[in-house]
Amino acid sequence: MNSIIDINGLSFQYASGETQRQVLDELSLSISRGQIVCLLGANGAGKSTLINLMLGRLKVRQGNIEIFGQLHTSREIRQRLGVMLQNSAAPDRAKVCELLELFRSYYDAPLPLTQLYDDLQLGGIKNQYFGSLSGGQKQLVLLAIALCGDPDLLFLDEPSVGMDVSTRRVLWQVIERYKSLGKTIMLTTHYLEEADALADRIVVLKNGKIIADDTPQGLKVAFSHKLIKAKTSLAMDVIRSLDGVINVTQYGRYLEVTTTNAASTVAKWQAQDPQIDDLTINNCDLEQAFIQLTDEKTAQNNEENVA
Repeated sequence: MNSIIDINGLSFQYASGETQRQVLDELSLSISRGQIVCLLGANGAGKSTLINLMLGRLKVRQGNIEIFGQLHTSREIRQRLGVMLQNSAAPDRAKVCELLELFRSYYDAPLPLTQLYDDLQLGGIKNQYFGSLSGGQKQLVLLAIALCGDPDLLFLDEPSVGMDVSTRRVLWQVIERYKSLGKTIMLTTHYLEEADALADRIVVLKNGKIIADDTPQGLKVAFSHKLIKAKTSLAMDVIRSLDGVINVTQYGRYLEVTTTNAASTVAKWQAQDPQIDDLTINNCDLEQAFIQLTDEKTAQNNEENVA
């Protein structure tokens, strides 16, 4: 597949007076045509900064970014981009149809209005004012605006915020459809099930560096830990001391335990609490893999167990 985005040795700092804060640190990344790539990371990991640098909203000072083989976001490049940022908005007193007509006028070969209405199920609200829409409807309109130019590369920054289940389903269907047309999509989300369902590839940022880059399944397999959930009379500190345990969380009357050795953990647990009840063991999901990657305390526990 052809490369759409190439990033090499990218570093970025925010300056405040005499203080500088490193946000990205020697980051390199290549993204191929037709991929859905999800950027994950805790708040402050550098996701938004990276996207703003790719879009030219921040100036690259160290390293370089090529999009479609060019270093600068020329008009030709911008014609091939679609963008929906976290802080995107539209005038409350503009009708949906007016907004889409306006943004379509910015492109040389825009998508037909009828296709935008059909794909995003906007036909029933096309004559409504933007300010009168629900949060999920507003997000779908903003997505339609991002799609007006039929982009080859689409940036979606937290697109499903404010969406209910039905509107999120529309979003997912649109993303899958555009991927099937060979489009490339850069997605950020805090919904791990969304990343798991949509992404071909997940890139995890921490402290300005890429700490993982794999398929969703690959990340889950790499963290072959098990989740044990049970009712017990033992205190959390006692459970933490059992063989293989790297994390313990309480949910009501249940303890949920992440372990590197389920058989040993369960055996030791049952030996100390013969009355353990409602015990289940499951594979690690993407959320648990993400937590293990990014949580400082869990990472420290991992290192101690390996040692």
